[in-house]
Amino acid sequence: MEPGSPTVEDFRALARSSPWRFTTLHFTHRREREAGGTPDDQPVEAWLDRKAGRVTVRSSQGIEVREGTPYGSDSPDGAEFGSLAAAMADRPKDLTLRPDGLVDHRPEGWYFDRGDPMWQDYLWTAMLDPVELSYGVDITGVAAVTVRGRPAWAATCRPQAGRGVEWEGGYEPRCSCCALLDSPVSRLLEYGPEDPTLTYPALPTSYRVHLDVQMGIVVDLAPVDGRGGVVVTNEILSVDEPLNPPR
Repeated sequence: MEPGSPTVEDFRALARSSPWRFTTLHFTHRREREAGGTPDDQPVEAWLDRKAGRVTVRSSQGIEVREGTPYGSDSPDGAEFGSLAAAMADRPKDLTLRPDGLVDHRPEGWYFDRGDPMWQDYLWTAMLDPVELSYGVDITGVAAVTVRGRPAWAATCRPQAGRGVEWEGGYEPRCSCCALLDSPVSRLLEYGPEDPTLTYPALPTSYRVHLDVQMGIVVDLAPVDGRGGVVVTNEILSVDEPLNPPR
């Protein structure tokens, strides 16, 4: 059972656990960011089916369907990616679980081989599997909260700059040009020290992040300081129930 007073390590473990927590999800998603958010700044409705490796998104611009791994490659055994359910059933050898069922360790770079279908950019995939919050991030203020009627864990997450050319110990987002924690650290990693946005305007240096306890996905994310950055809101409509997406 998940603790009522989660620790930093509990939060990191939950951030690693999403692929093994659920198979279907119906939700609404809204994103605000300086470089553009959801169409017309309105929420979009989404139906994610990990068994089929498919997400259907309905926005003011119509209905879009995305299938397969966001990286568009093939698996080592020749089977197509996109079925997280198969990956969950065939547990990776290097995957270890804690007594409470959360992930203690998962294979390095596993999400490059398996991942949810991507809509718009990699931030979409990262919010559904926020493993990038589990390392290279200073985490403080962890608390058990309720978000739109659902148990969640909240924490303040400050990305850390890496050391040396190997970026040792640093924040490594799934894609640094659309990181969950858009910040000077993520832009330094993507664009280098000459990027003018590192100093103007003042980018956020930390975010308040809420993870749904049942699923491990991001349900709320917002900057604590600075300007710009990204704000994400996901409202859960159903989990692990039959889906009926529009066609």
